[in-house]
Amino acid sequence: MNKQAVLIDHDGALLTPEGWEANYLAQYGIDWRVYQCRSEQEVLKVARDAQVIIIQTTVPLLTRNVLSQLPNCRCTVRAGAGYDSIDYIAASELGIMVCYTPTYCTDEVADHAMTLLLAANRHVARLDAAVRAGKFSRNLAAPTEGLWGATVGIIGLGRIGSAFARRLTGWEPVLLAYDPYITQEYANQFRVKLVSLDELLERSDMLSVHCPLTPETTHLLDWAQFRKMKPGMVLVNTARGPIIHEPALVQAVKDNTVRAAGLDVFEQEPLPVDSPLFALDRVVLTPHISATSSQARHKLYVLVCELVRAVFTGQRPAFLVNPQVLERPRQP
Repeated sequence: MNKQAVLIDHDGALLTPEGWEANYLAQYGIDWRVYQCRSEQEVLKVARDAQVIIIQTTVPLLTRNVLSQLPNCRCTVRAGAGYDSIDYIAASELGIMVCYTPTYCTDEVADHAMTLLLAANRHVARLDAAVRAGKFSRNLAAPTEGLWGATVGIIGLGRIGSAFARRLTGWEPVLLAYDPYITQEYANQFRVKLVSLDELLERSDMLSVHCPLTPETTHLLDWAQFRKMKPGMVLVNTARGPIIHEPALVQAVKDNTVRAAGLDVFEQEPLPVDSPLFALDRVVLTPHISATSSQARHKLYVLVCELVRAVFTGQRPAFLVNPQVLERPRQP
């Protein structure tokens, strides 16, 4: 059987391998192919013979239905910092390895979260729009609060959340975090105090979301949680859109529970043209680009190729999230 690895994305504009990948993998007898797929049927058509399938989009194309019809697939790789576009449970039941690339964009996402925090807090987007429209409207800068001495909350203190915390230390805020999977000893490295989610919401002047999207975190911030927030909060999300229930967020902005927000991710992407978020000038919007940099792009494809090589050379791939399948691997 030919060794075949297939890279799939939903948006063709994001299919940007650097060109060396096919030659590198060819050294190991691996055929590297790249496709744009917008449906499960298209995935089945192009990936039928692939042993490794790399999915770059956050659109959930590798569903139970798809995976069950790909008998040769031994490993799926999410080319990104999360693996919510792969049905992890179905893959595990079928004996398919699931890997991802969590380290390629840590600094970029932390940088973008800082950018959105500062831009939202200081109303950069609406001030820029006003100046361009010929309005020298300084009143649009209010309300703005200083970062020094403010309480900044972080949901998820993993790689990116902790990198975000490190960036904040120069502003000397009080740092709190909610993350049930880490210890206070770990959090101490970043001068962060662990608290419950309720306490985080009640005390935070500013809040940044950095947890993965799982069934546990879907709509983690919903109507009930917004009612617990300290009024006048600044909210940033560079993780996954469905962590925040958007209708609840829209209402929270309208009633000033959230005085400003910075969003790089949304419940539906691209953001629908009729989204009520467009009408809120205190919300800064960017199109899911927080991981973007030339350095991150290169690191992403290096990691992807190393994972593919490991699978085909009989090694245990890095960032394997379901190691239990190694005891009963899928046989093509």
